[in-house]
Amino acid sequence: MTMPTPKFTSILLSALMATAGLSLTACEKGGGSKKKSERLRWVNKPTTGTTEDDGKIIKIPGIAIDFYTPDVLYVYKDCVEAAHSPEGPDAKWVPVIRCSSSAGGDEDESDYDDWEEGDDEDDYGDDRVLTIYVTDKSDMIINERATASYKLQYEQAGFEVESLNYFDEYLAKPGRRGIEVVAHTVDSDSGYPDREIRRFMFPKGDVVFIAHVDYPFGQDRSGINSDWERILWNFQFAEDGALFE
Repeated sequence: MTMPTPKFTSILLSALMATAGLSLTACEKGGGSKKKSERLRWVNKPTTGTTEDDGKIIKIPGIAIDFYTPDVLYVYKDCVEAAHSPEGPDAKWVPVIRCSSSAGGDEDESDYDDWEEGDDEDDYGDDRVLTIYVTDKSDMIINERATASYKLQYEQAGFEVESLNYFDEYLAKPGRRGIEVVAHTVDSDSGYPDREIRRFMFPKGDVVFIAHVDYPFGQDRSGINSDWERILWNFQFAEDGALFE
């Protein structure tokens, strides 16, 4: 099944990607070259994983992750291994897992070509896709000191930042450190937020994973937040052991 990124999401994603390492890259340089990890080699040449338990468990050995579709989800009805075609302006972000609020179906990306803000999303497909990406970490810094620079970059790109914080244990998951940002786009006429963007960036060795979702401001926020926590908790690194004993 093909689960495309909606057109509006792609526009926001491209803009957000452009802010990801702009002024931080220079701070990251230095040191000698290091041997690429198996995960980074997978980023450069992705391979498809396998599923178990009627698709509820996704295993991708190349990047050593297991994903367990939560039993209880309020908005997202379908989580699948994404097609691993790189996305973004520099085609460097590889989708790993993609969750949709539209269960089943074989949508084609052309379904979204004529999508315009204000159109009925039921006519144009899912407008709340949640994607977990992976990319080379060399252009990104993930630590507490970097939060001020990230916040400035988002604001300079025109986003209203609600929160941007560093976590040593995100969602109380041991070892899951990273930076979370919640930001809004603002309607130029009303001056009020019109879309909400949520992102969590968490490194593992020489790669960084990025969970990303954007959706109409206020729409299903509590359900999306609840699903977000369950989906991120059930994204497991193989070296951390089985999620469920």
